[in-house]
This record gives sequence, C-alpha cells and structure tokens, in this order.
Amino acid sequence: MVGEQYCINSPKQITAVQASLSKVAYALADSHMKHCVRGVIEARKGEPKVNELLETLEYLKHFWLIA
Repeated sequence: MVGEQYCINSPKQITAVQASLSKVAYALADSHMKHCVRGVIEARKGEPKVNELLETLEYLKHFWLIA
C-alpha cells in the first residue's frame, strides 16, 4: 500500500491520464491538419507547414502507442 490507497490505484490513474492526453494530442493534430495545413497546401505554400506537422507527429508519436 501507498499511504491509504491500494498500490494498483496509482498506475490505473496514470494510465487514465495518459489515455486522456493521447486523445487531446490527436484532436489537436487533427484540427491543425484540417485548418492550418490544408489552407497552406491549397495556397501551394504548404511545404514548411507539412514539415512542421511531420516534426510534431514525430514528437507526439508516443501518445498513439498507449491509446
């Protein structure tokens, strides 16, 4: 036991928080792609924004491994 809680409660809560953060990360990436990236691609100025998106997805990839 940790304090007054059963030991397994903490890992369960951590997992729940990680899953929530994963959903937020996905929603932010989805919104970014639908608005920012789509607009600059349609304007034929998308390469820097696509590179930014790929960099962001690389950074956030661990969120999707736990979802």
